[in-house]
Amino acid sequence: VLWSISLWKIMLPMYAMATGLTAWSSEGITCVAWDAGGVTTGSVTVPLILALGLGLGKKCDPPAADGFGLLGCASVFPIVSVLLAGLVLDAGGPASAAKRRGAASAGGLRQAPVLGDVIL
Repeated sequence: VLWSISLWKIMLPMYAMATGLTAWSSEGITCVAWDAGGVTTGSVTVPLILALGLGLGKKCDPPAADGFGLLGCASVFPIVSVLLAGLVLDAGGPASAAKRRGAASAGGLRQAPVLGDVIL
């Protein structure tokens, strides 16, 4: 909105990146990542993002009349972020994860909880 960049120049590469990262990611990370994009469609965030877009649009010359596409842009960044984080954390594979767990227990450190575990 502020720099008058065409919407497709942002959305097309980002959603292409999200789709490509989905092909490389594990199923669990993919589910969490695409669900993270749904966070931006909540009852609090939609009015906040649209109001921010309209406020920034009024500062442009000529003023932008709407915030069209801002929600789509805001939805793709959490998806890409979670997919990238999942790939970075899974980069070593299962053998690397087992080695990290073994090093933590050998060093006297408490093992990090796995999804579903409860620390008492």
